[in-house]
Amino acid sequence: MENSKTVIRPTENIGFILILIAILFYFFIMPDIVPQEVTSYPAQKLENGKLLPLNKTVYKVNPFMQTIIYWMPGIAETPSKLVNCIIKDRKNWIGYYSDGSGLVEMRKGKLVPNNVPNDYIYINRFHWWMLSLKNQ
Repeated sequence: MENSKTVIRPTENIGFILILIAILFYFFIMPDIVPQEVTSYPAQKLENGKLLPLNKTVYKVNPFMQTIIYWMPGIAETPSKLVNCIIKDRKNWIGYYSDGSGLVEMRKGKLVPNNVPNDYIYINRFHWWMLSLKNQ
């Protein structure tokens, strides 16, 4: 009688192992190494209650290097750097302007309104784009 047991060769599992390693790298290692961008969408509350969209700001956050650079697309294209940054991840960080004028802080993916007038708020991307298109 022949032996009916199936033998699993190590080479048959290599594809599965490589895919598993790639998934783990993508979700757990890469976010801490690769710089990630976050965009803020500010608006100003007008006296009539309407919102005026302001210039958006892009922050490039690098948790591994503990650095944040930022720029305003279409306005101030030359990136500037925040200093003395403390970065937990893309959605939780704090950095200070190099001239000492203030700080920028993000908690749970939302910018904390530090050093901004009371009539400034941060809105979501869709709302900001709708206001921008409406005000053109």
